[in-house]
Amino acid sequence: MHLAPSMILAQGINWVPAWLTPLYVIAIALVIGAAIAAVYYGVLAVLSYIPGLGNLADSSKVGVTASVVVGGLIGAVLCFLYLPTSGGGDFAYALILPLLTIGLILGFGLIYGMWHRTRSEWFEILGEGVVPYLLGVAALFVVVGLASAPLVTEPLDFFKAIPAVNFVGDGVTELTVVVPGVGDSDPDESAFHPAMINYNLRNLSELRIRSDKTILLADSADTAAFSRVPYRINADEEQIFRSAERESPPIPGDASRLHIQNREINPATVVFSLTSTPPIPEAKSIVVIAFSFFLAITSIMAFRQAAPRVWALALSTAKNEMAQPLYLLLMALGIFGVVFFGFYPFNTLGDDIRLLKDSGVTLIMVLGMLQAVWSAGTTVSDEIEGRTALTVLSKPVSRRSFILGKYAGIMLSVLVLFAIIGAVLLIVISYKPIYDARETSRAATVWQNGFEEIITTIPILGLYFMETMAIGAIAVALATRLPLLANFITCFVVYVIGNLTSPLVASTEGNNELVGFVGKLIAVVVPNLNVFNVQSAVDAGNPIPIIYLAGAFNYLVCFAIAIWMLAMLLFEDRDLA
Repeated sequence: MHLAPSMILAQGINWVPAWLTPLYVIAIALVIGAAIAAVYYGVLAVLSYIPGLGNLADSSKVGVTASVVVGGLIGAVLCFLYLPTSGGGDFAYALILPLLTIGLILGFGLIYGMWHRTRSEWFEILGEGVVPYLLGVAALFVVVGLASAPLVTEPLDFFKAIPAVNFVGDGVTELTVVVPGVGDSDPDESAFHPAMINYNLRNLSELRIRSDKTILLADSADTAAFSRVPYRINADEEQIFRSAERESPPIPGDASRLHIQNREINPATVVFSLTSTPPIPEAKSIVVIAFSFFLAITSIMAFRQAAPRVWALALSTAKNEMAQPLYLLLMALGIFGVVFFGFYPFNTLGDDIRLLKDSGVTLIMVLGMLQAVWSAGTTVSDEIEGRTALTVLSKPVSRRSFILGKYAGIMLSVLVLFAIIGAVLLIVISYKPIYDARETSRAATVWQNGFEEIITTIPILGLYFMETMAIGAIAVALATRLPLLANFITCFVVYVIGNLTSPLVASTEGNNELVGFVGKLIAVVVPNLNVFNVQSAVDAGNPIPIIYLAGAFNYLVCFAIAIWMLAMLLFEDRDLA
C-alpha cells in the first residue's frame, strides 16, 4: 500500500515540531543571553567615558585589585542568596568556590567592561582566535531554532513564562495562620475566621496544608455564602494537592476569601506550603542557558583584557593546533561518530538514548584528551627541544605566563572541539526519542522528552570537559620534561588508574594494613578521575545534581593548582639554551 504525499507530509509535520522545539528553546535562551550582554556592556561602554571609571584599568595592578574586590563582594552576595536555598544540606558548602568564581568573573567583567580600551576593542574580542567558532556554534542553534518558530506551538508562551522563574530559592512559600479555639462553644457553631494571608494560585504546582488541630477551610465567613463545601483537615494530617495530577486546591483563588474554622478547644496552627513553578517548567533552563552564555562572553573579555600576554600566547597556540590535520580528523571522527550512534540500534528495549548519550560524551572526551596530549607534546615539548620557547620567553614572557598560555590555548582548542561535536550530539539527542518512537511504532513523543535529554546531557559534557582539563594539565606539566611518546604513555596510565581509584580504595577495605596503605597512596598520588565519571547516572537516567557539579569543580580547581605548581617546579630550572 502506498501512502499519499499528503499523508507523508502530515506524518512529518507531526514529529518535526517535537524535534525542533527544544532547539527553539535553546535559541531564545542564547538570544536573551546575547541581548543581556549587549545591553550590559553597552551601559558599561557609556560609563567608560567617565574618567575615573574608564581609566581604572590602565594600571594592571589597580584593575586586577579592583576586580578581585568587586568580584569578592559579588561572590559573597551570591553565597548569601543561594547557599541557604541550595537544598544541598551538609554539602551546600561545595557551592562556595563556584559562586565565588562566578563573582570574580562578574567583577573582572565589570571593571574591564568599563575600561576605555574595551569599548573600542569589542569587535576584535569577538572576532579573533577561537571566539568566532564558539559564537558560530551558538549562531547555528539560533538560526535553526528561530527558523523553526512557525512550527512551535505558541512560541511566545516561552517568553511569558520567564518572569515566573524562581531566580532565588525553589519557589516554596510557607504561610502560617493561628486560628482561635472554640473554647466551650459547639464546634459546629464556631466562627470562620479570616486567614489574613496573601497568596497567588497562579503557577501553583503543589500545595501542602497541615494543622495541629482539626479545621475546616471555606471561602466565606457566612455559611449561606459558601460557593463550595468546606474542606476538612484533621489534626496532624498533611494534605497535598498537585496541579500535575489535576487536583483542585481547597482554597479560593482570592486570598481575601479564605476563612478557617477551628473545631477544637485550643488555638490551631495551620501551615500552607505553596510551591510555584513557571507555566512552562523548561523556562528555568532558558534562564540558566542565557546566564551561562553571558558568563562565557564575560569570561572571554575579562581573560583577554586582564591577561593580554597570556591571552595572546593562548590564541596563537589554539590557532596553530586547530590548523593541524589531526584536529580536523578528530573533528570529523567525532561528528560522524555521534551521528552514527544516533541511528545505530543498541537493542536495549527502549533505552537506546541512554547508550547514545554515554557513547557520545565518552567519544567526545576521548577525542578531546587525544588532542590535549598531542598538543602538549607539539606545542611545549617540541618548542623546548627546538629552542623556540627561548625566543618566546625573551619578549618578555615569563615562564609562568608561557605555561599558562600554552595550557589555556590547548584547552581553548579542545573547547571548540567539545562545542562543535557536542552541538551535533545535542541535535541528535533531540531527535532520538522521535526516531525510537517511530522505529518501535510507539505513540508520538512530545518535545519535552527531547529537551529533558538535552538538558541532562549538558552537565555530563561539562564534567567530561573537566576531566579532559585534568588530563591536559598533566600533559602540559609532563611536556616540560618528557617527549611526546612518553607523555602519551604516562597520561594513558594516569587515565586508567585515575578512573579505578575509587574502586581500588574500596577494595582495600578490610585487607591488611599494607594493602590499604598502598591503595590510599595511589589515591593520593594519582588524581581521582572517577569524580568526573557519571556513567552509572547516565545508564540509570538520573540527572546530575548541581551539588555534584560543584564538588567536581572544586576538585578540578585544587588539582589544577597542584599540577600548575608541579609544572613550575619542572620548568623553572629547565635549560632552554
